[in-house]
Amino acid sequence: MLNFCHIILLKDTFLKGNASMDIKQYFDGKSFTLDKQTGYYKHANIFMHRYVWEFYNGKIPEGYEIHHKDLNRNNNNIENLECITTSDHRKLHADLLTDEQREWKRNNLAENARPKASEWHKSEEGSKWHTEHIMKQREKGAFEKTLVCVNCGKEFVGEKHGENAYCSNACKSAYRRKMGLDLVPAICVCCGKYFNTNKFRPSRTCSRSCANRQRAIDKKR
Repeated sequence: MLNFCHIILLKDTFLKGNASMDIKQYFDGKSFTLDKQTGYYKHANIFMHRYVWEFYNGKIPEGYEIHHKDLNRNNNNIENLECITTSDHRKLHADLLTDEQREWKRNNLAENARPKASEWHKSEEGSKWHTEHIMKQREKGAFEKTLVCVNCGKEFVGEKHGENAYCSNACKSAYRRKMGLDLVPAICVCCGKYFNTNKFRPSRTCSRSCANRQRAIDKKR
């Protein structure tokens, strides 16, 4: 097993039970520096506890996180690390909070986190991130599901949300014509009878014969 080299002790302010924190820790020839905001050790954007666990066990499965068994983020020995689901990890740490800590978290969320998050999401940077995130999700097919067209009965891939009843615009138009969904009442300009016509392509006459007679009348005018 590779050894850790701990240097320069620092007063811990992250989790109860951590008597002291090291400024730096070394593993596998890499230097991991203490992130004072989170209490975790990082090399570039790599977290040390995740790196150590993957060094011995391989890639962390999707939906899982690495937990410090003794709750000491200073102790990144492999014996102190376990891989658990994200939901179990969140619940485990939530159960350890005191009433005072819970109240602080609620106030911090309302007074700081939410306003800052809202401001960022409305910013140019936030808008760009959302656009890129949606594009990546679409490439993965995250918004797709298999559906059956109500007109022709064929299966097709459509959006998970929104109207996805038809496999094509042609089928959509055909179904609406068949069901008379776009018909509105009208009066024939030639014979005066009531008839139904498509509201998007309204007709002046009720039949072809009336249309021919009306064209003849229009030519004489």
